[in-house]
Amino acid sequence: MLKRTLESLCAGFAFVVAVSGQPKIVSVVNSASFQSGLPAGGALATVFVSGVTGLQPGTYLAPLAQPLPHTLGGVSVAINDDYAALLAVIVPADLSANIQINFQVPLSANASESYNYFDSGGPVYAGYIAVGGAVQSVGGVAPQWGGFFAQANGFAVALHADDSSLVTQQSPARPGESIIVFGDDFFMTWPPPPIGLPAPQGIAFQVDYTWVHHPSNLYLQTYPTPITTCAPGPGPCAGSVTNTPALKITSMGLLAGSIGVEQIEFVVPLNQQPGNWALFFNLGSCPDGSGIPGTCGATTGISSPYVLLPVGQ
Repeated sequence: MLKRTLESLCAGFAFVVAVSGQPKIVSVVNSASFQSGLPAGGALATVFVSGVTGLQPGTYLAPLAQPLPHTLGGVSVAINDDYAALLAVIVPADLSANIQINFQVPLSANASESYNYFDSGGPVYAGYIAVGGAVQSVGGVAPQWGGFFAQANGFAVALHADDSSLVTQQSPARPGESIIVFGDDFFMTWPPPPIGLPAPQGIAFQVDYTWVHHPSNLYLQTYPTPITTCAPGPGPCAGSVTNTPALKITSMGLLAGSIGVEQIEFVVPLNQQPGNWALFFNLGSCPDGSGIPGTCGATTGISSPYVLLPVGQ
């Protein structure tokens, strides 16, 4: 049920453009955050395509009880000639709207990438994506951040760890309790994620910190306001956090029974005040969460996109 819920969330968006008469890839994004760029192999991506004709309108979801297909709703996606496993295809009745395809990026895509997430240059891709006769390069710098799955109102898809019930504004997170949230392309694991198949129970998919997309600094606070200049020495830097301590992460890995979905469990601080707080990762902050350059070797404080998490008394 949670797997299908997450698939539905990343299938609920559409962009509209004029059809050119020729297939055209409009955008390739992270399926959770909709940030532009092709995620790493094993992660979930969404591509929007215009100008593809001859398809029957409808929403096509891959069957849950068998491996994901390479063709769904009459379309396929290839990354460097390697066909991707498809989760969902939306073919709109309005011919001026884009086709949306949700897929799992083939692991072979990683062979054309060079990763160093602690380097300001970020990872680099060299390759292309092909859909319905449209071909587009995916060369250049890849996304630096993954994304959290969120509801339409911006609140995180989150569970109370003790009973797996949904975190809502009516049932908020509580200080001191463990919360589970879900993401896409924040990290890579060993063993690698299965492609086209759910992650099995009983296997510990350990985060591979040689390929990780961020340091493990997770925050629950007011989202930082980016500052355009950053001088050496004490003071805030671009997107830096306040001196709120980083959250205690108790586990990160793949969600068993789901395809390509990451789960992160953390503890809400005992002194967390009630409210709707931004949950995000931060790159370059100090271990105490200060985010002040020059105090612990931190030179930047760039933050990931955030989702909201309600916290009660």
